[in-house]
Amino acid sequence: MKTTNPVLGPNREFYHLIRIQERLLSRLLDVRDELRAPSTQRLLRQFRQEMGAGGVSQDLAQVGALLEQAIREVKFLESEVRHLLFDEVAEFELSGVPNLPPTLARFLAERASTPGFSYEVREDPVRGWIIRWKEYQENGTIRGCGQFYERPYAWLED
Repeated sequence: MKTTNPVLGPNREFYHLIRIQERLLSRLLDVRDELRAPSTQRLLRQFRQEMGAGGVSQDLAQVGALLEQAIREVKFLESEVRHLLFDEVAEFELSGVPNLPPTLARFLAERASTPGFSYEVREDPVRGWIIRWKEYQENGTIRGCGQFYERPYAWLED
């Protein structure tokens, strides 16, 4: 079955926003882990002993608290965006495909409304659902193409 008219498609920008949030969260967690690291704590103790400055450790404690607040805010925003997007993805239905896996449905929902995007969905007895897709630029050249499988390595098990 070949489909070129989209049923539903959230904007790619929202998916890009999720990827940005994931990267930001990863970096914030890395910084938090560095501040909590035993080597950092040892350096702070040594600095307090040699310099007698307790303000630095208090400042870093405040930075840690603000960092924890930022992590919570990023997680909250990401969960809200995911909730909105995946509610729309859950509504994405393809006629003739009763049980399309969520990962493949998300892929189609994200791109289906993009001008120049076309896809074909078929079922293979071994690999499950297969999506073959192409995306054309405005001038008619192919921007990208490929295929995704529900179970890409299923043939190795036989």
